[in-house]
Amino acid sequence: MEDLLTMLEQIGAIMSNDHFVGTSGSHFDTYINKDALYPYTDKVALVGQMFADKLKTYNVAVVAGPALGGIILSQWTAAALSKLTNQNVLSVYAEKKDGTLQLTRGYDKIVTGKNVAVVEDLTTTGGSLKKAVEAVQAAGGKVVVAAVMVNKNPHVVNSALFGVPFEALAEKIVQVYSPNQCQLCANTIPINTTIGHGKKFFEAKGK
Repeated sequence: MEDLLTMLEQIGAIMSNDHFVGTSGSHFDTYINKDALYPYTDKVALVGQMFADKLKTYNVAVVAGPALGGIILSQWTAAALSKLTNQNVLSVYAEKKDGTLQLTRGYDKIVTGKNVAVVEDLTTTGGSLKKAVEAVQAAGGKVVVAAVMVNKNPHVVNSALFGVPFEALAEKIVQVYSPNQCQLCANTIPINTTIGHGKKFFEAKGK
């Protein structure tokens, strides 16, 4: 099977030597643009198959993901798992509501009492994946594994963080800085306002 990071590089999803701001507000010089992956359904299908291969021993009944990117990955992963295990594996997603992630639209009832795998595209702090895990648990689902396409911070993002088994399809360590201690800012490297959350960063500062 094709190497994941090589595939992402070939479609231009990995951008290096720049200055980006992430969802959590952290700064870093390498950005993995998962939105560059999703138009290629053949590539996304491969990623779903990679997830299925990782998760096949966990007896998963439902795959959940955080909106937005996790919706796509949960669908393709559930479809691949269904074929691989010859079972009807369902797919749901958690979305933002009241400042956190929740299972709405009746999805809470689907996960109740079921073995659930929670999947995400990328992790830097693991925050959104952790919230998705907690959303499933709050709905009465049993999270048997959390998984990510690319783990950018394996020293922090691991099984201990989520309290459940954790799997990653690939690791690409990216140096992450807090906004107040950013070496990229210190070196006056301009923040990318087209990709990532750089524009919101400036808006929050009133610039």
